[in-house]
Amino acid sequence: MSTAIFPVGHGAGPLASADSVHHVIRVGRTTEQLSEPELGVWVLAHRATGVPDLLTACLEADIDDAKRRLDALLSRGLLVTADDAAGFAERYRLMPLFLGLGNRPEAPDLFAIGVPGLEPLAAVGATTYELWQWGWVAPSLWAHCEVLATIAEQTEDGPGTPGAQLDLVLGGVSELLAGFVAALDPVS
Repeated sequence: MSTAIFPVGHGAGPLASADSVHHVIRVGRTTEQLSEPELGVWVLAHRATGVPDLLTACLEADIDDAKRRLDALLSRGLLVTADDAAGFAERYRLMPLFLGLGNRPEAPDLFAIGVPGLEPLAAVGATTYELWQWGWVAPSLWAHCEVLATIAEQTEDGPGTPGAQLDLVLGGVSELLAGFVAALDPVS
């Protein structure tokens, strides 16, 4: 299995000047500007499971020189790998986007996120919905794992260690990013 790769930041849309258009990504209290091909790599990273998967998606999307662009985005901090999952979780936090739409009687185990009156952008399980709803309160993803560990210990629903919660949290992060209903932000 390849190491997970995650996009960092929140897409803020295009910024046009007289001679070019760049795409703005907010990362923490700063912004980065991406070219069209760089934006393509960054967007595809939302649904990629790892670097090989992302490069395959870039090839299928006809993004030229995808490996060089991927490396540049990694060096700029707009993409990050989770080689050290605990270290990654200590360095990033989750920011929710859109509105919670709750669950429905026909699918009580799924919770929707999106815009009222439109089709949901994501429908996730209760644990991932809790991450989306409350994860931003924690100063980092690791701190959210610590909260889950405490709850698990008190309710005897699972192992009471943050490390035991990490795969669950990172899976939820992947699911939320894939639906574009959350963004990763560096811990400040």
